[in-house]
Amino acid sequence: MISQFIDQTEAAILRFSVSLLTEIELKIMKKQIISQHQAMKYAKHQIDLFVKQMHFRQALSAVYRSEIYIYISTKLARVFEQYRVFKCV
Repeated sequence: MISQFIDQTEAAILRFSVSLLTEIELKIMKKQIISQHQAMKYAKHQIDLFVKQMHFRQALSAVYRSEIYIYISTKLARVFEQYRVFKCV
């Protein structure tokens, strides 16, 4: 499987990213999150907590935080379009 090609850290990051996307989509469906700003703020907060919990060096934390945020925001754009989530301008 995929675990043969990546290490535990990368696998944990992938699992976290997918679970966060699923959680945010569920919150949008239940109307617990009603705007794109709320969803992105929630995602950023969860990403920060995850990266802090992993105890990376500061430079590595910044890279992982940025990469996870980019991945999440790209995937959430499709979710926002699908559910027509309110966008604050």
